[in-house]
Order: sequence, then structure tokens, then C-alpha cells
Amino acid sequence: MNSFIKESIKSLDTQLDIIQTCISRLADDDIWKKFRQETNSIGNLCLHLAGSEYAFIVSIIGGKPFIRQRSKEFTDNRVMDSEQLIENLIFTRQQSKEVIANFDFNDLEKSIQMPSTTSALIPEPGKVQSCLSVILYTAEHYAYHTGQIVYMTKLLQMKNEHILKWRH
Repeated sequence: MNSFIKESIKSLDTQLDIIQTCISRLADDDIWKKFRQETNSIGNLCLHLAGSEYAFIVSIIGGKPFIRQRSKEFTDNRVMDSEQLIENLIFTRQQSKEVIANFDFNDLEKSIQMPSTTSALIPEPGKVQSCLSVILYTAEHYAYHTGQIVYMTKLLQMKNEHILKWRH
């Protein structure tokens, strides 16, 4: 396996493990809690991460149908319990791994055109990008929202337990 793909999958899997830890510490009501109406809940962020990963890796790179309803990722409320959210993230990850696990260097350099019909859903619609840049974007995006989930979990959990290995 290509080292970039190996490290990307490792990073994505690490972030997913962190999300699972966070969700395991919270009640379903807390997972769907919004601090203000304009903000997202942990549940919404989990829906968004699964939708984004599917869109970029499984659909745009892998060629599967583009079935994303991005706005619902943020407006849906209590559509899944904690177990279902995790199952959805894991299932999406399995599909992503099927698409990229056997990529070699030439596959990473392959150019793909970002769909222009979904301009509100993707950065730079219509732009030609390499598979490498799309995978990198997906990993960065996943880590960004994982950080939000960690912070929200720290605010919501009943005990002062550390989520990461660091004590801050």
C-alpha cells in the first residue's frame, strides 16, 4: 500500500476512534444538544463527516452515485442514536477503504474533475484536482470536525475524564 494512503487511512481511523470515545461518554440527548440554534450538535457533525467522506472518496474518487443531502446533515435532529451514528461512520470508512486501499502512486496523481452540479456541496466546483488532494482534504476536514467533537464532549461529559492522551 502506498505510504500516503496508509498514513491517510491511519489518520482517519485515529479520528474515528476518538469520535467513538467521545460518543461513548455521552447520553443520546447530549449527542444532539446544540449550544445555540446556529451551532451544530455532535450528532450533526457525525452525519456531516459520514456524508462528506462518502461524497469525496466513495463517490467522487470511487465513482459511486452522489447521494449526499448536505443540508440535512446539519438540520436533522435525533435521527440516529449513538450506536447508529458510529455504525454509519464505520460503514462509510469501510467503503472508503475499498476505494483507496490499493491505490498506487499513479492513482494518487490521477486527475478528477470536481462535480459542478453540486457547487454548494464541494469546494471549487468544476476544478480538476488530483486524487491525492481530495484524500488530503478529506483527512484534514475529518480532523477539524473531530476536534470540535472533542471540545463539545469535554463540555458535556459528566466526569472530568481525558479523551486524548494529553492532559489539556
